[in-house]
Amino acid sequence: MTGSGWRTTFSSLENRTYRLYWMSLLASFSAQQMHLVIRGWLVYELTDSALALGLISAGAGVPILLFSLYGGVIVDRVNKRKLLIVTQSLTAIASLAIAILISLGEITLWHLIVAAVANGLILSFDLPGRQAIIPQLVEQPQIMNAVALGSGATNLTRVIAPALGGVLVGVMGIDGVYYLIVACYVTSAAFLLIMPAVLTPVRDTKTSVRSDLVEGLSYIRRSPVLPALLAMAIVPIAFGMPYMMLMPVFAVDVFDVGASGLGYLMAATGIGALVGSFLVASLGDFKRKGMLLLAAAFFFGAFLILFANSSYFYLALFFLLGVGMANSIYMATNNTLLQINAEDRMRGRVMSIYMMTIGLLPTAVLPASAIAESLGGPVAVGAGGAILLIFTVVMTLLRPTLRRL
Repeated sequence: MTGSGWRTTFSSLENRTYRLYWMSLLASFSAQQMHLVIRGWLVYELTDSALALGLISAGAGVPILLFSLYGGVIVDRVNKRKLLIVTQSLTAIASLAIAILISLGEITLWHLIVAAVANGLILSFDLPGRQAIIPQLVEQPQIMNAVALGSGATNLTRVIAPALGGVLVGVMGIDGVYYLIVACYVTSAAFLLIMPAVLTPVRDTKTSVRSDLVEGLSYIRRSPVLPALLAMAIVPIAFGMPYMMLMPVFAVDVFDVGASGLGYLMAATGIGALVGSFLVASLGDFKRKGMLLLAAAFFFGAFLILFANSSYFYLALFFLLGVGMANSIYMATNNTLLQINAEDRMRGRVMSIYMMTIGLLPTAVLPASAIAESLGGPVAVGAGGAILLIFTVVMTLLRPTLRRL
């Protein structure tokens, strides 16, 4: 890649305010990715049950589904930077409580469920805030680049954090890794604290939360493109993404590779996703975003089916690279299209509904984990990939507005 190409790919990071925000993302997502792997391993170690993994995931997902809409209303009313400082601090406290319980040898499944619910409630405000603040940090032509680099921060941690967490369990124990997770959240809050103040448009709070919520839903319903874009967010996450929560089943029951192998499975997805993020970032203000979205969703489903039917560990890692790349391109493109098609005053509420779809992931894991419990992980993941393929073909044929975006 030429020097100008590199500059295009990382152009948003030349903005100091966005750069500090990106570093906050990096610290926060490092904690989240380590937590995802270590919590899953701890739950499976305590219970030896795929269904228990689904219960923990549902515990985090249900609050997001129930409260993200209200979170979006609050995001449109308050200073987003201050809100994110609060959410990162509260998440650090919740993780610290679990770390202490593990150190004392008192940890049980119900503690982890309660913590998952608390984390889900916090994310109901954190996730829409994280998305809605981006257009206030960069100019509109840079939104796709900034979103892609934010996705790159997530995916960079998906490469490093899962493998690191798996290795560190053997060095410092599960409680030690949880203390490291706490430190990451504190670091994230610190970067937000030193980030320059952002001119955040704040709504007049004379209207009620309920009326603002109804206004946001009406705005989305009247839009010619937002309902289709939100549908493109819901189905791939609901049927495609549960594979991530079922990785302990593949690591133990399918490939028999232990905690370190689990880290490699997660890292393979992260490497592919990181490559996908940088590809999107390098496109700049790409014009055929709708076709890119549909193609990425199609290949996401196809690679999931290939992974589910793989009986060799290293071949599975290769297919997970494709899963990660396609998923990353799809999510960054969908996020960008939502951002640029939403008005400033409505962006928090629009992105809160997008973040509600993230809440579908832990909730969707519950039926997927029940299928995995009775029929096996490959059947659950393969079926989700097939549904995603069919849905994408239907949307391509029946929603020409998507193709033209």
